[in-house]
Amino acid sequence: MSTDGGTVWTQMDSYYDDGGCCVVHPDSTDLIITGGRGPLTQTNWSFVVSRSRDGGRTWTRTNPEPSSAGFCWALAIAPSQPNVVYAGGVIAGAAAVYRSTDFGSSWSKTATAPTDTVLSLEIHPTDAARVIAATPDGAFQTTNSGATWTNLHGGNIRVVLQYPGSPDTLLAGGAAGVSISTNGGSNWNPLNAGLDSRAVLALNFIEHDGAYLIAGTKGGACYAWQFEAGITERPGTGDGRRRADVLEVWPNPFISCCRVVGHERDEFAVFDHSGRHIETAKGDRIGAGLAAGVYFLRTAQAQAQAQAPVRVVKTR
Repeated sequence: MSTDGGTVWTQMDSYYDDGGCCVVHPDSTDLIITGGRGPLTQTNWSFVVSRSRDGGRTWTRTNPEPSSAGFCWALAIAPSQPNVVYAGGVIAGAAAVYRSTDFGSSWSKTATAPTDTVLSLEIHPTDAARVIAATPDGAFQTTNSGATWTNLHGGNIRVVLQYPGSPDTLLAGGAAGVSISTNGGSNWNPLNAGLDSRAVLALNFIEHDGAYLIAGTKGGACYAWQFEAGITERPGTGDGRRRADVLEVWPNPFISCCRVVGHERDEFAVFDHSGRHIETAKGDRIGAGLAAGVYFLRTAQAQAQAQAPVRVVKTR
């Protein structure tokens, strides 16, 4: 545990042979659940979940199948019902998922589980019965608290995230890198530009001058992908003028238009690839009603007509 942003760490619990996961109740830092593998025999370990009511000073253990080897890899709290928690992993060589409705005081095994070890869990922000599990056999979703599971994504998947504020936009990370779906997992596209190491072990979002997806990789490094589109201005090369540079627009499922930073109130003429004038729009909302394609912008002010147009790629 760290209380200073990660500068200094102290051990809360020495029970586990290997810890896999930890969650903290959003309303109280005294309520903590951890998961991992606890001692079973000298050569095997069991699926164990531990709960603390006092910030990690004392713990209560739950070992659902104490005679079977296993590992609790994943824990997740339902955002809409913080006392609902899911735990996932492997027991006796088979995938296992457990559900608690009292923040870990008691657990019940779900009726079914995905086809392989559960490595991470993601819960829908408004529906506690809708959960996505990442496994070496793909990503699986339940919409009924684990009664049934359906496959969303094939391959070796280590983690699945929902984009904040857009739960049907999913990002999956695994052995083949990162992929994205904008329709709840029905279709996926790769998101690997610049990702030198494709073995993705962790994904998370941060907000800092825009939305960033952070990917942690095996034997590589952490990588950041910025979800941003449009045009930004930066100083020129000493002649006092400013020039516009196109930021990467694809893939960008979250912004359906482009924005010219610093010129949101100015008007721009929009042309298609053949040079046909399509529309004139303000710089804060260019291309909102256009189909996917390549378009060119030119400032509508007469004094700027001689400037070269800027190309914009629209994908949504």
